[in-house]
Amino acid sequence: MFQRMPPLWLRVVGFVLLVGVLGLALAFLIIQIRGPRLEVVRPVTIPEGETNPAVWGLAFPREYQTWLRTKEGRKTLFAGSIPYDKLEEDPRLRILWEGYPFAVEYGEDRGHAYSVEDVLKTKRIQVLAQKRGGSAPGTCWTCKSADVPRLMEEMGPANFYATPFEQLRERIQHPVSCANCHDPKTMAPTIKHVALQEALQKMGKDIRNLSRQELRILTCAQCHVEYYFARDPKDYLVFPWEKGTRFEDIEAYYNERNFADWVHPSTGAPVVKFQHPEFELYTANSTHYLAGVACVDCHMPFVIEGGIKYTSHQAASPWYRMEQACGTCHLDIPFIRKRVEIIQTITKGLQDAAEVALVEAIEALKAIKDNPNADPKLGEEARTLFRKAHMRWDFVSAENSLGFHNPQEAMRLLAESINFARQAQLKAIQALQRPQARIP
Repeated sequence: MFQRMPPLWLRVVGFVLLVGVLGLALAFLIIQIRGPRLEVVRPVTIPEGETNPAVWGLAFPREYQTWLRTKEGRKTLFAGSIPYDKLEEDPRLRILWEGYPFAVEYGEDRGHAYSVEDVLKTKRIQVLAQKRGGSAPGTCWTCKSADVPRLMEEMGPANFYATPFEQLRERIQHPVSCANCHDPKTMAPTIKHVALQEALQKMGKDIRNLSRQELRILTCAQCHVEYYFARDPKDYLVFPWEKGTRFEDIEAYYNERNFADWVHPSTGAPVVKFQHPEFELYTANSTHYLAGVACVDCHMPFVIEGGIKYTSHQAASPWYRMEQACGTCHLDIPFIRKRVEIIQTITKGLQDAAEVALVEAIEALKAIKDNPNADPKLGEEARTLFRKAHMRWDFVSAENSLGFHNPQEAMRLLAESINFARQAQLKAIQALQRPQARIP
């Protein structure tokens, strides 16, 4: 006998249940494939102009807690964020920076949370103040506090820069943090520092039309760049990018203006002290830059916590969290760690060789300085070569990755530095070869 079919209503109910179960299974599968969800922002309004990171932390507690961890100090292979005296470790630096505040004090930087505290402690500010008649310029605060963009908007950039450093102290409260980089309404990365805005404008870039990826790099370029204090307007902060951002572009810019931070006393050569040109070195066609990697991908990677995915704001070296910082693209982390070690070790060796060559060039130049019998033409050529060598070494030395941000470019510049330093040494020796050119 044929079995009777279930009633139509029962078949419909069964079909609906089957579809529901399959739908739930599919949704679960999609969640597993896509990974942890991004955190939903809490409905906390951040007031316009708010610079206290703790207030921002009410809306973004995980990001704030990781920002607080920038207080943690760690030693990496050659650097890190634990303070130590670099001048004691490398006495050649005192010779290379003779006559400049860096020859008085040069230590390892700590994290963002210490930016205000550390700039108040540094002896370089005190030395600068003494040289300038008792006061350093307000320009020295530019990359040290979340309060700076607001103060510059209130006072105007020129007035802010010209105001004595000590007078601005009472209006500076919070270190580098959320307000330096984010729009309080949208949380989008935002360029707030005037010097970068002006530099991009001179290069023909409209900051309103920058892509999000460009902003993820340029937000860091508000501070991690080369800059100088212009003479007119006095102490006005300028990025030397009018010709471009590669080393030779910056060198040509400075040479056109006959710019020098100081004259090296033992050689008489006008030289430039570079600051921290991470952006310039990284964007000079490095492998990671050409691959579309932004600064935050490595220095502020995504982390997963309780099924929540968010950006760590513990801006620091990736050395101790390579699984998070490098593992997104690279599977063999031990291999990547070894590559970093090889790159930095080779760069350190070249940097040391450049310093040795520069110190020996200084000794040769010292012998012809103020020597009336030395060939003046050869002496000038020697000083020009020394400036070229010093600038290339200092550019890499001041950049905080020991070559890793762009190994080929760093090694090229250091190799050129060694070459120019030896040429300067030879020219100085030749300047004393004339019979009447004897060392007094």
